[in-house]
Amino acid sequence: MRRVDRRLAAPDVDAALDGLTIVQLSDFHVGFTPSLNLRATRKAVDLALAAEPDLVVITGDFAGGAHGLARLRRQLLRLAPPLGVFGVFGNHDHGDSKAPFVTPTDPGFIESCAVRLLANETVTVERAGAEVQLAGVDDTDGGHDDLQGVLAALDRRPGVLRLLLTHHAGVIKGTRPGDFHLTLAGDTHGGQICLPVPGRRIMLSDLHAEFAEGAYDVGGRALYVTRGVGTSMLPFRAFCRPEIVVFHVEAGG
Repeated sequence: MRRVDRRLAAPDVDAALDGLTIVQLSDFHVGFTPSLNLRATRKAVDLALAAEPDLVVITGDFAGGAHGLARLRRQLLRLAPPLGVFGVFGNHDHGDSKAPFVTPTDPGFIESCAVRLLANETVTVERAGAEVQLAGVDDTDGGHDDLQGVLAALDRRPGVLRLLLTHHAGVIKGTRPGDFHLTLAGDTHGGQICLPVPGRRIMLSDLHAEFAEGAYDVGGRALYVTRGVGTSMLPFRAFCRPEIVVFHVEAGG
């Protein structure tokens, strides 16, 4: 498990948000067996706590079966950052997967883990009078998404930090520059199993993935796609360590 630290430059945002720390987690895939996903989830939460975040966001695929859900709850309840934990569902959460025996996750269970699920909606949290608006788009693979509804609810006042949570990075194509300071996605696992070649890694799970992993500038729209925490289909990774991502907001110019 690795920790990735990133700057989130937001000079137009209220200076009271300068130094805000946001942790992104994704793709626990609890319930997939056999796997080491519960152990990986515990390590990810340990790393998240060490970062002392103000806010935690989770970009989908919490689970895909009943096995280990009580242990997942215990780990998620450990987080408890001051501004809360927010998340969106991925395709596995809805029971949509190529992997066998995947079953839907009850949204009520995730809420019982002190995670506020965003199903095509926005919420606003405050720190020192400054506002962060979190928008969440539900899974696109199964047609659960409503990006236009989310965009219609955006708070476009000066000084507000706006973040978009989605499982699938392609959602960013439906946004415009200035809609969000950052879009956060998961899903790809960074390839999970990769082939290292000079200067790069080949993502064997999808040789033509448009947004495979890491940071992108998509026509003036900032995007980060995390490798996530767990595994799916096969219970291991190769040349693709799981990660948590820690964003450090630089606000107010």
